[in-house]
Amino acid sequence: MKKFLLWAIIFSLLIPVFSLADKKDGEQDLLMGILKEAGGEFLEGDINIGGVIINEFIDGYTMESMGEKLKSEIGIVGKKLEENRGDYPLEGNYYSKEFIEEEGFNQLTICGYDTNMNPTTIILSSYLDKETTKGETSLFINLIKKEQILDLNGIIEEMESIFTDFNKPAEITTCIIGTFDGELEGNVREEKAIKAIKKAKGKIKEKYVDPSIVSFTAYTPYIDKFIYSGNKKVNLNVAIRYNEYEDKTYFWIGTPIITIGY
Repeated sequence: MKKFLLWAIIFSLLIPVFSLADKKDGEQDLLMGILKEAGGEFLEGDINIGGVIINEFIDGYTMESMGEKLKSEIGIVGKKLEENRGDYPLEGNYYSKEFIEEEGFNQLTICGYDTNMNPTTIILSSYLDKETTKGETSLFINLIKKEQILDLNGIIEEMESIFTDFNKPAEITTCIIGTFDGELEGNVREEKAIKAIKKAKGKIKEKYVDPSIVSFTAYTPYIDKFIYSGNKKVNLNVAIRYNEYEDKTYFWIGTPIITIGY
């Protein structure tokens, strides 16, 4: 329930205000270029796509059937685990499935690896409002690409096609994650964040800086889609934070905002 609420809050903020313009082919190249310019080492790319697919509540049987179809379309491989063994099962050999059924709420979560060994999560959530007797069903997909291959646009198009089958729009966020060895001093972190935004010809709209983290939100003309933060149009989010346990400084570059924890 908590996971569904988090995703619902994120995408409720994104749904009303996305630009209707087509995505530029070089969007992912831009994010990778920012990381390269900063001197960071690529760690992974994170893609989140989601939204309402059916304007009604569905029962558990329908949800299970739909989940199996989606698992096949997305290409999650392996056998089903009979018990939970962590967030991601043994790579490519197994996948996990969890079904939650409460009064007026059903949720199915499938976690595994696709045919390219990318960690992938599918979340189907259905909600019924008893007072209005209206319901809706939402689909959220998360894919983490571990290899530094610039084909994220192709992956996004494949994921979007699933929503096209439901005649529903998809809301998308992408994030490139890189690392630096050791700890970057606070002023260096801030300088790298500002330099990254300048690389994209961006204008800083909001910033948050404290001893442990630097986060800047900006608008760049090189990315078509955007959201509003208050009355400010934004579509680029950069964050830098040191992880003392790994002795690495992490660098997140997301569009239109970073929707994963940092």
